[in-house]
Amino acid sequence: MTIQKIYIRLIDGTVTWVPVNAKLINNDQFEIIENPELTDIDTNELYEFLPGDIVQLENHVFQNGTSGKVTKKLISKGHWTDRNYMDFKFKATLGLLKIDKKNSSDISERNRTSKKGNINCTIFLSSYN
Repeated sequence: MTIQKIYIRLIDGTVTWVPVNAKLINNDQFEIIENPELTDIDTNELYEFLPGDIVQLENHVFQNGTSGKVTKKLISKGHWTDRNYMDFKFKATLGLLKIDKKNSSDISERNRTSKKGNINCTIFLSSYN
């Protein structure tokens, strides 16, 4: 088993890249494994991917001129508690998700059935499309 550092996007007021441990699956696909950074996630921190997710990587040059492998796309979702809720928050924050009646109903239902039981999700919609 080959463990490497890869970078995933994090929104915590700004978009940053966070190094995490991942297990090589094949070529440019990795499974994100348990990491101290991802154990107790602050509700103000939005990670694009979580432990158990299998992701495809690409090379990236960071603003400081260094390079590394960053997550490009999700291949397979892990079984992280509240995975869909975290995905919803990340995409909605970046404007990658249409906020409409269907999506708000879906996330409200997920919120009610959350295993953690301590997530409070309120979505206000001014109008439905």
